[in-house]
Amino acid sequence: MKALTMMLWLTALLVVVQGEETFQVVFPSGVAATGQLMTQSETLAKPSVAAPSLSATGSDQYTIMMWDPDAPSPESATCRSWLHWMIVDATGSHLTGGETKVEYAPPTPPIGVHNYHVALYKQTASMSYYRAPASRCQFHPAAFASSH
Repeated sequence: MKALTMMLWLTALLVVVQGEETFQVVFPSGVAATGQLMTQSETLAKPSVAAPSLSATGSDQYTIMMWDPDAPSPESATCRSWLHWMIVDATGSHLTGGETKVEYAPPTPPIGVHNYHVALYKQTASMSYYRAPASRCQFHPAAFASSH
């Protein structure tokens, strides 16, 4: 059986309340998400996310999200912004200790090259109360961020 190689475009976005921060998304395969084409095999396992410029002992909390705005295909994105992963209440420069609200689902684009986005949002309060959406399909990251 031959393994399929699918290409995907992964970018890291950062949304913070104040200031400009940078963060890194690195997959266990050793590949960092820096806006380049990646293979499906490189993204099978959940990545680590770190923000070296954040305080290692800071009390600020962050939400990490990954979504696909091209699902199921770039030409017909009827499931736009399919939610691949969500962690809330992550802290420190290594963004640890958070609570997984949506388990990591690796990219499996059925057709075409897909864009995948990973975003880091600074929270205004704990999100432990937040319930995962009933469906991963048609998640709205901007609406989520503006309402939380």
